[in-house]
Amino acid sequence: MIVMEKEAIQPVVAPLARRSLIVGSGALTAGTLAVVGAVASAFAAEQPVVDSTFKDFTLSQFQCDDSLIRVQKKGELVLTTSNDWPYSYLDSKTGDFAGIDADIITVCAKMLRIPRITVKTVAFDGMIPGLLDGRFDIVGDSIHYTKARAKVVDFSFPTYYYSEWLVVRKGNPLHAHSLVDLRGHTCGALLGTNYAEWIQETPGVTYKAYKDWVSMAHDIMNGRLDAALHDQPIVAATIKAHPNWGIALASAYQPHQLKNPVGYSRYAFRQGDVQLRAGFTAAIEWMEDSGYVSKILAKWGLSGYNN
Repeated sequence: MIVMEKEAIQPVVAPLARRSLIVGSGALTAGTLAVVGAVASAFAAEQPVVDSTFKDFTLSQFQCDDSLIRVQKKGELVLTTSNDWPYSYLDSKTGDFAGIDADIITVCAKMLRIPRITVKTVAFDGMIPGLLDGRFDIVGDSIHYTKARAKVVDFSFPTYYYSEWLVVRKGNPLHAHSLVDLRGHTCGALLGTNYAEWIQETPGVTYKAYKDWVSMAHDIMNGRLDAALHDQPIVAATIKAHPNWGIALASAYQPHQLKNPVGYSRYAFRQGDVQLRAGFTAAIEWMEDSGYVSKILAKWGLSGYNN
């Protein structure tokens, strides 16, 4: 069962918290082993359950927090998305939770015996603040690793790859093929994205912030914006659906988003929710190995290049 809600989120500042334990090599004495055993017993906890119909799917048995068990007992995963077609959105006709990430997360939830997903839509730049504020369990939208984000959240195993692209007016009157070519001009991107960071780091280019893609595309069409950086799959689908908008993908553009782990879409969790993140990571890895992710990508017109 999937429940959809909308909620306005105010940015918050949350304290950073991460704990790690490093054990060096060498023999352990009997006394040390006894202490380690006592600590392990003290922290032993109930283990989360999984859906056994997914053949050979298992979770690692290790001691940590009980964030996945809490979600399982509550029977609900509270998820946030920026209502971001075609990744993670609410279908305007049916109200269903839909998209590439919605399909992946729905299978993950079934594997982890979470019966209900409650979807709360916010602006892109409100997702992580709302997660840190405890309003959501997971950022279930397409989101990428950045050094700034990694200071406050943890990421799941990578799911699929796509790159950004430079969007210009049809015919490319400025002959722009890179951000550097836009010196003295404006370039837009969604608030809170790494695309916005790249634009602001380019000398001579004026960054214009947007909360949604349609407004950005319309401003390019109407001459209020010179160019934009946005997800290539969204732009390509928009051009196909609305050829009269007069926008185009700049030729010869070289994406910043290289095909390495940083360039892959992921999901974000609070740093303290180790068990919940580990559960989703295990589910995603199983889905990758079993071909589930490939089938979902194909459904949305993506290929092996994106996997």
